[in-house]
Amino acid sequence: MVILRKFVQSDKGAVSVETSLLITITTILTACAIEASLALWQWNSAQQAARQGARLAATSNVIATDISTMTGLSESVVAGDPLPYYLRTCSGATASCNVGGFDETALNLMVFGKDGDGVCGATTPRARGICDVFADIRPENIEIKYEASGFGVAGLPAKPAPMITVTVRDLEFDYVFLDAFFPNVFSKIPPVSVSVMSEDLSSQA
Repeated sequence: MVILRKFVQSDKGAVSVETSLLITITTILTACAIEASLALWQWNSAQQAARQGARLAATSNVIATDISTMTGLSESVVAGDPLPYYLRTCSGATASCNVGGFDETALNLMVFGKDGDGVCGATTPRARGICDVFADIRPENIEIKYEASGFGVAGLPAKPAPMITVTVRDLEFDYVFLDAFFPNVFSKIPPVSVSVMSEDLSSQA
């Protein structure tokens, strides 16, 4: 009992114990800050890539090929009337659109940029594609919608002016520590969408 009482009352090694606890807590907080900063950077990169994709989509050939050939004319719609409502949703994952054909070349231009090199990496601002902004993005991560905005005009051919929405999806965060301890728990980057009005739907823009 005397030995036990002396052990309980002794304060030898207290500094070492406190230091160990402090180092552990500091290490955990530092790791959390690193992971949070890395995740925020990747999410922001996905947003910037979606903005670049929307800008390219607004000034490049349409991926939904029937938009470039539509007239919008019918018994109730004549040339010069507003273009009737339409919606085209194209997926890079399936290489198809809900209506009409799918232009894979136009999608690759959006992803890899107007330099046509098929490579993700540093390039000039005018040639920059989506994956030049965020290298993890591939055509299968892209969904693009062309939706009637009310400004298009029916005719032979029509003059479509769609609202374009580019969505970057199915990307995964690349962590330093979390992947080792919690795989597949915090892995998915939320889908990011950016909408713009079309400008000149031509690859020469």
